[in-house]
Amino acid sequence: MADEDRLKDQESFDNDEEVIIIEDEEEQKEQPEETEQEEEKHLEAEEVEELEKPKSNLWVYVGVAAAILIIVAVALFFTLHKKKPQSKKPEKTLVKTEKSKPKPKPKLKPKKPVAYNPVVDAHFIKAMRLQQKGKYKEALKQLKQATVDLYISYYGIAYVYLQMGEVEKAKEYLFDKTKNYLILAVHNNPNYINGYVNLFRIYMAQKNYKDALSMINALRVKGLDEKDVKLMQAYYNFVKDNSSQSIFELIKQYPNSPLLLGLAGDYYLKNNQPEEALKYFEKAIRLYPLGSVYYNIALINTQNGRYKSALRLIPKMYYMDIDKIRCKNYMAFFLLLRDSKFDAANRFLNLNKQYFDGCYRHFEIIPKVYSDLDVSSYSIRSNFNFILAAEILNMYLKPIKLIPEKANSNIKLGMVYQNLGLSEDAANEFYKAASFSEAVLLSQYASKYYALGDYKKSLKYYKLALDKTPTNPLLIYNVAIMSLKNHDIKTASDMLSQLILTYPAFPLPYLGMFIVKQIEGKHMDAIKYLGSFSQRLKSLDYATQKKLNALSVFSDYIIDRINFSQEKLKALSQPQKRVFLLFEAALGQDLDYLSIEKAFERAIGIGWNPSSLVSLCEYFFKNYDNDFIKRLMATMYLLNGQPQKAYQAMYNVKVYTAEDYYKLGVAYLLSGYPEIADNFFTKSILKGDNFYNAYVAKAIIQASKGSLVGVKYYLKIILKKEAKLAWLNTDVFLSYDIRLKK
Repeated sequence: MADEDRLKDQESFDNDEEVIIIEDEEEQKEQPEETEQEEEKHLEAEEVEELEKPKSNLWVYVGVAAAILIIVAVALFFTLHKKKPQSKKPEKTLVKTEKSKPKPKPKLKPKKPVAYNPVVDAHFIKAMRLQQKGKYKEALKQLKQATVDLYISYYGIAYVYLQMGEVEKAKEYLFDKTKNYLILAVHNNPNYINGYVNLFRIYMAQKNYKDALSMINALRVKGLDEKDVKLMQAYYNFVKDNSSQSIFELIKQYPNSPLLLGLAGDYYLKNNQPEEALKYFEKAIRLYPLGSVYYNIALINTQNGRYKSALRLIPKMYYMDIDKIRCKNYMAFFLLLRDSKFDAANRFLNLNKQYFDGCYRHFEIIPKVYSDLDVSSYSIRSNFNFILAAEILNMYLKPIKLIPEKANSNIKLGMVYQNLGLSEDAANEFYKAASFSEAVLLSQYASKYYALGDYKKSLKYYKLALDKTPTNPLLIYNVAIMSLKNHDIKTASDMLSQLILTYPAFPLPYLGMFIVKQIEGKHMDAIKYLGSFSQRLKSLDYATQKKLNALSVFSDYIIDRINFSQEKLKALSQPQKRVFLLFEAALGQDLDYLSIEKAFERAIGIGWNPSSLVSLCEYFFKNYDNDFIKRLMATMYLLNGQPQKAYQAMYNVKVYTAEDYYKLGVAYLLSGYPEIADNFFTKSILKGDNFYNAYVAKAIIQASKGSLVGVKYYLKIILKKEAKLAWLNTDVFLSYDIRLKK
């Protein structure tokens, strides 16, 4: 209305988007403080002085007229004395006149409300900046020195008290003291338009509609301000009678009225059109900052999950608005807690605590998963892609055939022992030859079933062959490879480790261990084994290197994909090239290519479903009894909105960590089992040496139940142990949405 243009300039310093919450206790301790009684006395004294000052325009006119009479009298005095013959006296008079010239009586004009320039009032601006930093006592001192209209100073003082949580004190200044001042101002100057307008605001805030209407009528009778009368009447009709007809008609006439824009926003908000309301609210605050409008914008942002934007508006929600203080504090608390600003959140929690619980009727806290990841994010893919590639390499590796002729050496040696009469030694050699021949026969059966794609029977016959010749390195390798193909990681790892220990120059076991470690999620260990494979491959003779050339291409691509030469692919056969392209797609997580090559994948023994990363992970989860895969699968299910499957995926983990218990708690809570979830969060605390995550999760459980006492209890623990606590290193966190109850 009439004083909105002036007050909006006073808030021009409030463009900083940083959120500065509540007072800084350390800074407060450094400053000398007055007692509350001394402040109140000092404030009352200044108020009396201010009230005694003439405020009406009549007194200003009288002052100006008196100043003009004095100037005229001085001019006559100079004129009369010029006629006298003495020359010295006029010189003395001229000197005195020059000294008495700077009498600043006309400088009283800037005290008039209309002539006040807020940019000049450094005290008021400094006070608002001090309150933003939490230095409320100093802000109050600055407001006492401000030269603005007294009612504006009262607004500022009330605002500071609101930030301090002293609502009753704020009401006293915003309503009682301001009202008394304005009544006196209007009495002294019946044409003081701002007095009527601001009294109207106070009466409307107090729901004193009778006196509010009298202010409208007073202005209408005096014919002082047609525009303000229209705006006040529209506001009155909307608040008291829920009538919005005149609002949109007047907006056409006054498109830059912050009052009308705010009312239009309220209309759309009441009619469940928040985004349309937001357009009007944002335009309104650009013209005139008001706490109620900032609060409505924060509500809309909160309801739509724009929590960072809502958080930035917290300090502004209280400006010149006494309404819904408890709910503002409540929303501010949960926005700050959600953002892990525990100390600031605790201060809001302690404001108006005796009335705080009532706000649960307006808001609800809904637990949800928060993560910087999604099911296709890099930190998941970086390990998971190597698992995909390792599985392709696993299925590409083939068992090595035994050569039957190798039994001839045992037969020849046995015949030598027999001719020498060493019958026992001869029998041992013939037994070895027979065992080897039997192993060869069994391995041929194994090869037959491998070619048919029956990996279980193939593994069975390779194990029988190994029983005949337990130290044969080729059979040990074949059992390891077939164990991998049958997803038996432990047997494969044991066999390959035995070969590496016994035959350290044999390169293939290192490649097998690369596959094992990737499936276990130990990427760094896997890369070490891959490097060892490459080194040993280069030490072999040319003929052997040529046989293993295809495997060399795969390992080179893993080690340095950026500088990999495509020329190396020319040495591969067409089937080998298809496997390599599949391998390349897996490392790059090209699900489209994997889907195209689905038939080929099954031909080489892979039966996964590449429709999504979750379905691919399910393939490994079903086939490998592996803690890393279980944990990864639980994360995938949580991120995919399937919490029940998430806690089922965590069954039978061999060794549970603090992170595992936390993840189980999240999964059970989102599945609707808060008591079970609470137990798992307790286990996480005991196992993990007091992590923030678990305490915050327990507070969220209490909030979702509607127990503010429980929230305060866990927040108190967090603040008490803050120096000893750390964030749990987990890929998913428990967070929450703040929603308005319908």
